[in-house]
Amino acid sequence: MLIAILALFDSCKQNTKKLPDHQVRFFNGSTNNKIEVLDWGGDGAPLFFLSGLGNSAHVFDDFAPKFTDAFHVYALTRRGFGASAPSNGYDLKTLTSDIIAIMDSLHIQKVILAGHSIAGEEITKFAVLYPDRIDKIIYFDAAYDRIGIDSLFSDSPESPKATSDDSSSIQKLKKFYISTYGITMTDEEIKQTSVFSKEGRYLRDLTADSIIGAVIAGAEHPDYTHIKCPALAIYAQNDSVQEIFKFYSGLDSTNKSKADKIHLKGENLRLEQQNRFKNEVQNGIVKVIKGADHYLFITHPYETEKMMREFLK
Repeated sequence: MLIAILALFDSCKQNTKKLPDHQVRFFNGSTNNKIEVLDWGGDGAPLFFLSGLGNSAHVFDDFAPKFTDAFHVYALTRRGFGASAPSNGYDLKTLTSDIIAIMDSLHIQKVILAGHSIAGEEITKFAVLYPDRIDKIIYFDAAYDRIGIDSLFSDSPESPKATSDDSSSIQKLKKFYISTYGITMTDEEIKQTSVFSKEGRYLRDLTADSIIGAVIAGAEHPDYTHIKCPALAIYAQNDSVQEIFKFYSGLDSTNKSKADKIHLKGENLRLEQQNRFKNEVQNGIVKVIKGADHYLFITHPYETEKMMREFLK
């Protein structure tokens, strides 16, 4: 018992340790476009974090700097999002070429890529196209074949909308996100991906729907069999429908039925995709975090960090 208490105390001390701040840098992407790069510094091999759809590099503000003790840590904001200038060229090959352009600007020969959600597309493509430039890859609930997924989940219950009061400030918006989705972002991530009035009222998302649609349209069937480097896929396992739909209790019977079906489809899809990853990735490892949200590095940072460190030893 005493050992367990001391271990918990030591863990708490590690969690409260002040993490380094990042430096914001800008580099040219593959088509002379501007790409935002967050640089936390650190000792060791370069580790790039790639954000999911709709997010900027700042989504990793609380998680990425944990690794500066063993790696030189960066995070990239995809073109058309956050401070990375809108452009054309949202196809997968161009997005992947942006990563190479940043590596060349930083004089990095080989990199470790860790990406969330749709960043899995870029990670897989990169590993296949540039096997000599990749060391290891990590998927944060990102190792999925996204072709046709939209139709699978088309009959989902509608999420609650933010009220005028919810949108009146960042802090109220964060409370709305927590009550509706069970998760929120840092203030800086919200600022970087949203448009606010002079009075601080949320007006709209920064990135146009057309850009989001173009990135989604560029998704490809993952070519797992040609990945040669070590690969870790961490999946979020939802044990109950309430873990996906935090607002489930407020739904009527029709929408509860829809939510139940979506939950079942989602778990079946996860199991199918896990098995595919295991079978097709030559050096692949699959890990699962029970009860985690899609943003598992935010909802379960300790478990995610531990899995990453074991893989990156």
